[in-house]
Amino acid sequence: MIDLTVATNQNEQLALRVFKAMEDGNLLSVMRELCTDDFIWSNSGLPTLFGQEGFRKLAAEGGFRKYIPILAEQTHFSADLINIASARNIVFTERIDHHWSEDGRDLMTPHIAGVVEIRDGKISELRDFYDTSCYEQEPSRVIPEYTLAAHLERTSMS
Repeated sequence: MIDLTVATNQNEQLALRVFKAMEDGNLLSVMRELCTDDFIWSNSGLPTLFGQEGFRKLAAEGGFRKYIPILAEQTHFSADLINIASARNIVFTERIDHHWSEDGRDLMTPHIAGVVEIRDGKISELRDFYDTSCYEQEPSRVIPEYTLAAHLERTSMS
């Protein structure tokens, strides 16, 4: 789970807030607050999203499930932050993302090196780099402590 208190400056805090919003399931509602209107979001092996409009269009179409069939079962998300560093307007993250099913299976776990660019106090670019073989991975066995109910309980406490 993302811990906002590990941020050492405002840019790191902003970058972590995006991942926290993914965990909390409210990314769509906070995008205008966190990202510039013309932000760019690129992920390995997926079409690049351009701007708030591009993000909202993809969300309306079911998100990245459209390109990664295993995500059709995803009900919640979490991320393990391994490292974070920043210089000027760039934040680097190393993390492992988890895409959970309601019954607690981890559907996809990419190990990601991410770059977040900040402009005028908002995210202008988010680039995630990882091995796309995760799109074809076998889901984990059921992990009871990561069921949807447990995830919602954890996020409501933070």
